[in-house]
Amino acid sequence: MQIESPLWLPVEVVIPLKNYQSKAQRIRFWTEDARVQAIIGNVADGIIGIDSHGLIEMFNPAAEKLFGYRAQEVVGKNVKCLAAHEYQTHHDQYIQNYLDGGEAKIIGLGREVRGLRKDGSEFPMYLSVGELKHEGFHGFVGVTHDLSELHRTRDELDQARQLMQNIIDSMPSVIVGVDTEGRITHWNQVATEETGISAEQARGRAFADCFPFLYRQMAQIDKAITQRQVVASQRVAVPRDGAVRYVDVMVYPLVTDGSTGAAVRIDDVSERVRMEDMMIQTEKMLSVGGLAAGMAHEINNPLGIIAQGCQNLSRRLSDQLPKNRETAAALGLDLALVHRYMEQRGIHQFLEGIREGVERATRIVADMLTYSRRSSSSFEPTSLVELVEATLRLASHDYDLKKDYDFRRVRIVRDIQLQSDQLQCDRVAVEQVLLNLVKNAAQAMGTARSSVEPQLTLRLRDEDEFLRIEVIDNGPGMDATTRKRVFEPFYTTKPVGEGTGLGLSVAYFIITEQHRGTLWVESTPGVGTRFILRLPRQGMALAAGG
Repeated sequence: MQIESPLWLPVEVVIPLKNYQSKAQRIRFWTEDARVQAIIGNVADGIIGIDSHGLIEMFNPAAEKLFGYRAQEVVGKNVKCLAAHEYQTHHDQYIQNYLDGGEAKIIGLGREVRGLRKDGSEFPMYLSVGELKHEGFHGFVGVTHDLSELHRTRDELDQARQLMQNIIDSMPSVIVGVDTEGRITHWNQVATEETGISAEQARGRAFADCFPFLYRQMAQIDKAITQRQVVASQRVAVPRDGAVRYVDVMVYPLVTDGSTGAAVRIDDVSERVRMEDMMIQTEKMLSVGGLAAGMAHEINNPLGIIAQGCQNLSRRLSDQLPKNRETAAALGLDLALVHRYMEQRGIHQFLEGIREGVERATRIVADMLTYSRRSSSSFEPTSLVELVEATLRLASHDYDLKKDYDFRRVRIVRDIQLQSDQLQCDRVAVEQVLLNLVKNAAQAMGTARSSVEPQLTLRLRDEDEFLRIEVIDNGPGMDATTRKRVFEPFYTTKPVGEGTGLGLSVAYFIITEQHRGTLWVESTPGVGTRFILRLPRQGMALAAGG
């Protein structure tokens, strides 16, 4: 039968003893022999002597201190009174089984067990037991060493180690410790989230194996370790999920107990980089807006001259004005013949074309001034139909010679069924949203290279206290992933340099936050995309109350 190991693990030690047969004689051996008494009385560890039945015959001063008993309190008692409860059940049976030869004798080994003090408290101790056999005497001697301080120190180290791990795990940066060979020694939770590699899997591996896109940083790590200086690499471009993101890499040298290494901190700064790029782009657009406003004013001057010249030319050639007839008569000129000549040569049509061109240019300039003017976010009564028409006029100037793209090639369908198109809104902001949606739709259809004629539908409907605007295209559409992320800041499907990924996120903010409306998208790949806006008619009241 397998018996659970008790407190005692005997080790056979044959010590020549005098032939003490009686218990009294054996106790005198433990206490009166000068050499034995000197050893057991001065040793720092507890020493306990027992007979073959497990009864205590000797209990040294160190054992008294360790267990809290005086020797006379435990001598004659079974040694299992000093063992934790988990060892007591099978203790006697184990010793008997051992004496009968049923348990293997473990030579020269000890182990950690739990002792039981007089006050009932348990404590860890290291126990080694020797077997004493000579001329009929059979007993055991046990040496116990208190491990409480060792356990306390170990627990403190574990707590300190766990605290340190919690600290680096709570940091938003990737924190990785490496040794002088570039092999990973520490790994925080963010590193696991970024790479999908657990701390257990990462330890001992080369840094470049876990971050292959940062293999060039190994030189920086070596430099930080050898020169013992902080090394920084900023805006390092790394690929991820088919896109490019940017990270800052800081390497801090470590020197501890003569062993050297480095701590590597990796921060994702993609948003900061794109924000900086956006600020640069915004400043550029502000400059362009200022230039556009200045150019618009400058263009207005020659347009005025052309318009006035056309008007005066028509008036001076008219046969209805007395002054014209008077001057023609003085010169012997027949104005009726002049008028017939102009009709047959199409001069009146040319003048009408000039007037129409001037009016169109004037509207373009007016739209440019309106759009480039800085908005004060003022809500005012606005005609939605007029706002949509102004947006389409602005979009009509969108073309790209390199891509053979021209907005004017898109067929525009106006589907308007409104009882009233009046609403309170920030006209410039809503126009910005519509312009973004219209241009995105037109560019998507233009790049699709489909044989189907590109068609953009703007549908306006009443919806109780809201006006509903739908911008519908028959372009390539969006897949589910793109549709879910389309309003996220910096998300774009355009190539690098062709889009900031902010247009739709800004549009979403303008509609939902500034105007307390709604904006969502419906799309089917290969069929087209529909953006739906709902704007409250009384936008000012909602904005003020929100």
